Amino acid sequence: MTFRAIIRKNFLFNVKKYVSLYFVNTLIVAILFMFGSLLYNPDILRQVGDSTLYDIVRLSLIGVVLFSVVFVTYSNFSFLKYRGREFGTYITLGMTTRDLSKLLLLENLGVAAVSLVSGLVSGVVFGKLFYMGINQILPENKLQFGLSAGSLLLGSGIFLVIALLNAGFNLIYIRKMPVVRILKSAHVREAGEHSPGWGLLALIIFAVSAVMLPATLLSNGFGRSTALCVVFIVLTMVCPYVMIGTGVSTAKSVMKRFRRLYNNNLLVMANLSHRMASYTTTLYIVTLLIAGAMFFIGLTYTMYATTRETIQRNTPYDVLFVESGPVNVIGEEEIAALFKGSGDRLERNETLEYVAIPEFRQDKGAWELWDTQSMVIGESAFNRLLGTAYELGETQSLNARVRQVHKKVNIPDTILATITPEQAEKKIREAGGEKEPLLRAMQGAVIQEYHADDIVEVTEPFINSVETASSAFGEAMVVDDTVFERLKAAALAAQAGQVKKVHLLSGDLSDAGLAALVDNLRIRNGYDATYWTTPDQPNHNAGDRTRAEHEELQPVFRGELLTRELEANGAKFFIIMFLGALFMIAAGLVLYHKVWSEMDVQKETMVSLKRLGVTPKELRQLVSKELAIVFMLPAAGGLGLGLYYFFVLLSGTYGLAGPLGRASLIAGIFFIMQTAFYFTSRRKYFAELGML
Repeated sequence: MTFRAIIRKNFLFNVKKYVSLYFVNTLIVAILFMFGSLLYNPDILRQVGDSTLYDIVRLSLIGVVLFSVVFVTYSNFSFLKYRGREFGTYITLGMTTRDLSKLLLLENLGVAAVSLVSGLVSGVVFGKLFYMGINQILPENKLQFGLSAGSLLLGSGIFLVIALLNAGFNLIYIRKMPVVRILKSAHVREAGEHSPGWGLLALIIFAVSAVMLPATLLSNGFGRSTALCVVFIVLTMVCPYVMIGTGVSTAKSVMKRFRRLYNNNLLVMANLSHRMASYTTTLYIVTLLIAGAMFFIGLTYTMYATTRETIQRNTPYDVLFVESGPVNVIGEEEIAALFKGSGDRLERNETLEYVAIPEFRQDKGAWELWDTQSMVIGESAFNRLLGTAYELGETQSLNARVRQVHKKVNIPDTILATITPEQAEKKIREAGGEKEPLLRAMQGAVIQEYHADDIVEVTEPFINSVETASSAFGEAMVVDDTVFERLKAAALAAQAGQVKKVHLLSGDLSDAGLAALVDNLRIRNGYDATYWTTPDQPNHNAGDRTRAEHEELQPVFRGELLTRELEANGAKFFIIMFLGALFMIAAGLVLYHKVWSEMDVQKETMVSLKRLGVTPKELRQLVSKELAIVFMLPAAGGLGLGLYYFFVLLSGTYGLAGPLGRASLIAGIFFIMQTAFYFTSRRKYFAELGML
């Protein structure tokens, strides 16, 4: 028989194993290519390039590459290992290690070439479908899928390097491994028993870390320490490995107290206990991958689904615009007449006067400039707007915010001063963070100081949380009327344009009514038709400071905020969803390959059990229980871990129940998919074992 005939017969005999290896390599190429299409997509580069999110994507590439190296190498080694008897037979029949090396080299080159082509084709197809699907939820700024040299080189280049490394490993394995070891390699198993005590210790550490992580983030534990947070995160990720490894031993110890239950599952526990050493790492990796998929996909869906709710909650008024100096000067009666002429129903038409002055706060013993244009409101105007009855003394104030948070916010000692932003920046530098030098530097200005104990934090819907008029609205200092009038008088005397009014409108307002308001204000301000044409107009006129300042005074509509938010976050949604999809694919790939790579071992186990008198029905029950544990344990653990990290991420936000409910819905859908995957795989597994 010629060498070529041996290669052909060898391929036909191992065709199913080749398909498994080919499937793994193809999906790895597709994943690398799809990740490259994300990394080098011009639309994504335009929207999030040079941002923290894009840096995270670049760092994620390292994880994807490491996963690809480890998984392809593991698959290749498993394929090589379970052919030990075949290689031993070849050597016994007279084939030299050189012949085997040549055989393996041809096999590796053939599988790599076919996998590369089919992987790139699969990557293009799945990538296109994924982009089409995600674009259905993006209102604007659609992301276009396209082939690029970068994505092709990334997918093919990294895979070819991995393939060459594995080919070299195969040659070393065949040449250095003794014949006896090669013959026995397919049957070598590690002991699977572990002490339940380690599992109990890992469970306790995991539980303590899981409780302390959100408490530390919310400053209720040891204080907000980044190092402690990192330690707790690492522990919650590492402890499951020990818990999984000792899970069977722990379950056996518990079940022994219930004799009937233990006896009914004796074969399952014995078989799993024997194989757990080889399964521990796989189940742990799958658990983390499912947790990652749950976290990223749940986060994306929740962010998208809650965007409208968040906008509604943080912007209680339909329209906000600022009256500053001679710009946007209009009375409430005139506004009402405008909307009445458009047939709209204006329910709220409020004007809130405020002073925009620098605010200094003490942080860790040093004073710093907190805001150059902090919003200061008088208590009477605040109460009239909201219908509240706050009463403040001259040394007391409210720190009012619109956004609701669960985290306790402690406002430190604060100083308000009627100086310009430029003066504030200069004086804080001169003071060097010291209070007394700062106060001396601001002599001549009206200064109001508040101690931390006299500042009360309140959450009230008094304004829209938006950025406009060169200011970030959503938070304000509410002070006694006497203090407010004193600050206002000093600001007016300085003629620095720090006394302003904000107009707040709500009702059943049509596009025609909003357009009439914009046109009327444009005429009043003496602007031509080129002003206020788009919401981001100030960015287009950054070179003309005066023009940009006028552009920033355009009215802000809540409906536009929603559209802008979805447009701005579209690429973010896509990237996070993409990473979640990759994690999900990787989890299914690892689990599927592990189960099928153990097929020969399972067949031998079934033969042994039949000799002991185990009936076909009992064998089916045994296999069903084993597969259920292998498929559902990492799914349950991973989904739970993913939901936990999701909870930790949002633990300081208001309305946590809504996002958690949506994330739980994603977890439920994923669990149903995993259950369907289990039943489908079980049927194919039975067919492979000849149990149907």
